[in-house]
Amino acid sequence: MKRTFAALALMAGLGSSTAASALPGFYAGQGSEKRLVRSTQIVVAQKGGASVITVMPDYEGPLTPFALVLAVPGDVVLDRVKSLKREYVDRLDQMTAPRFHEFWEMDPCEPGPAEQIWEQTFKASGDTDFLGGPKIGDDSKKVAKELFIPVDADFKEGEYALTLLADAEARDVAGFLGKKGLTAPAGANDAVRPYLDAGMKLLVAEVDTKRIELAGGNVAILSPLRYWSEREQSSLPLKLGLLSTEGKQELLIYTLHPDSRMEAKNYENVFAPTNIAVDFVVKERMGELYAGLHDISLAKNPKAILNEYAWSSEGCGKPCPNAPILPHELISLGGDVFEQSVPEAERNPVPDELSEEEKKAHEAKLKELTGKERREYEKSFEEERKEVARKRALIARNKYVISRLHHRYDASNLPHDIELRTAGAVSGGGGTPKGATREVSTAVAEGSKNELQTRFNHFHPWKGMMQCETPERNRWGKPPKTYRGLRKIWIATDLSRKNRAQIEPAKVVFTPVPALGLTGVVPDADAGADAGAAAAEPKKSACGCRVVGAAGTSSAFGLLLGLGLAALGLRRRRARLPAQG
Repeated sequence: MKRTFAALALMAGLGSSTAASALPGFYAGQGSEKRLVRSTQIVVAQKGGASVITVMPDYEGPLTPFALVLAVPGDVVLDRVKSLKREYVDRLDQMTAPRFHEFWEMDPCEPGPAEQIWEQTFKASGDTDFLGGPKIGDDSKKVAKELFIPVDADFKEGEYALTLLADAEARDVAGFLGKKGLTAPAGANDAVRPYLDAGMKLLVAEVDTKRIELAGGNVAILSPLRYWSEREQSSLPLKLGLLSTEGKQELLIYTLHPDSRMEAKNYENVFAPTNIAVDFVVKERMGELYAGLHDISLAKNPKAILNEYAWSSEGCGKPCPNAPILPHELISLGGDVFEQSVPEAERNPVPDELSEEEKKAHEAKLKELTGKERREYEKSFEEERKEVARKRALIARNKYVISRLHHRYDASNLPHDIELRTAGAVSGGGGTPKGATREVSTAVAEGSKNELQTRFNHFHPWKGMMQCETPERNRWGKPPKTYRGLRKIWIATDLSRKNRAQIEPAKVVFTPVPALGLTGVVPDADAGADAGAAAAEPKKSACGCRVVGAAGTSSAFGLLLGLGLAALGLRRRRARLPAQG
C-alpha cells in the first residue's frame, strides 16, 4: 500500500456520510420524464471465492411504472436474486458513518480514572445466568442465549417483478423495455455492450410503485436487491449509473470479508481526517458539515476513494452509534450463501460434553420424571443441546471485517469502474484525549487489527465547584450522572439531500487541517460550556431556555411541566370525588 497515512488521510479527507453509492445500473420508465438516482448503497460480501452483492438505490421521478436495470455476473440466475428489508443496509450505514462524540471533563474531586461510554458492557455473563447451556435441573435458570438469537436469512418479497434477459434481448435493452412501454435512457444499448462482452447479464426489476417507501416529494428509497455469484466479483459496473444522473452521485460501498478490510484497487485510497475537534453547533448537523468538508476534499483530489471505517462485526466503534450488527443481519447480507458450502459436520456439530455438575443436575431431573413426561424432557433436552451447538458454530463462522468506502462522482471523476481488493489492517480515530491540550492522535496507521472510525470531537470542560485540596483536572470521559440531555451519538447521514454550503468548515473546525486549507478556529472559551456547566453543577436559570443538546435546563422545564400537569390532575381528581360530610 502506497500512501502517506497522515498527509493523504487529511488531504482527501472528509468525504462521506450516509446514504450513498453509485448505481450499477439505470432506470427506465413511462414517458420522457427524467428518472434519477442521487445515491445508492452497495454491500459487497466475499468469502471462499463467492460474492454476494446488495444494491439499494434511491429514486427521484414520477411514480408511474418504471424499472431498475442492473448488470449482474454471468452465473446469476433468478433463484439467486432476493429482495431484502431496508433496515439491514440502514444499520450498516448508521454503524459505519462519521460520528460526533462529546468528551466531558470528570469532576476534579472525584477519584479514579475517567470512564468512557464504550467501556460499558451489556454482554450476558454467568451473573445473569446465561451459562451457555440448556435449562438443567433448576427451572429458574435461563436457557442458553443462543436459543433466542435469530440466525435465519430474512427476505422481503413483492416489490419487484424480475426478469433476466437473454443475450440478444440485453444487447437491445432499449427495444426490450420499449415493448413493456418503458423508455430507456439515451445511449443505453451502447453503455451495456462492454459488460455483456465481458460475460455479464442484465437483470430487469420492474417496480411496484405502490410498495416503495417515499422519502419526501418525488423521492423514494427502493428495497435492496441482492444477488450472488460463485465467482469473486471485484469490479462494480458503476459507470452505468451515469445514465440516470444529473450532477453528482453519492457512492457508499460497505464490504464484508472474513479476514480483511477492503479498498479500491484502481483508484487512490485516502482516509478521512479523524479525531478532529469541532464546534458544538455541528452536533445535530453533522451531515451539513461533512458535505461541506467533502466538497473541499474533492476540489483537491477529485478521484480519491475515501476509506472511512474498518472494524470487526463483533464491534461498532468507539463510541457505537448503534448496536453491533446481528447474526441474522449478516446471514441476510450473504452468510446464508456462504453456508451452502459448509460441510454437514460443521453445520451440525456434536454438542459439547456436559460438565459433572450438569450431568448430576440432569440425572436428578430425570429421577423426578416418568413415562411420557420423561421421554419428552429427554427429547427436548437433546434438541436444545444440538440447536445451541449449531447456532454457536454458525455465529462463529459468520464474523467479518466491515469496511466503508465513499465517493461522490460524475463522469469527470469516475473514468472507469471501481475495482476492490483486500488491504492491511488500519487503526485511527480512537483513543481518549489527554491533558489540558486535549491531545489525541489524528493519525491513521497500519496496525494489528482493524479499528478505524471517522470521529469528530467536542469537549465540555468542568464548570462546577472544586471542594477538595488536590483537584485533578483534564480527565476526559463520559457524561456525568447529572446530565439530562439526549444520550445519542449524532452521525453524518443522507448527504445527497444536505445543503452543502449551509455550514462553513473554516468557521467550525478547531483542529488545523493544512491539506484542506483549514487553519483551525480558536474555540470560544465558553463554546459548549452551557452543557458542561449544567451537567457538572445544576443551576437555576432565569429563563429556563437552553441551546439544543445542552444539559440540565431541559429537565428543569420538564419538572415544571410535570408538576403543573400533576397539579391539574389532582385538581380534576378532587373535583370528581364525592363531598365528605
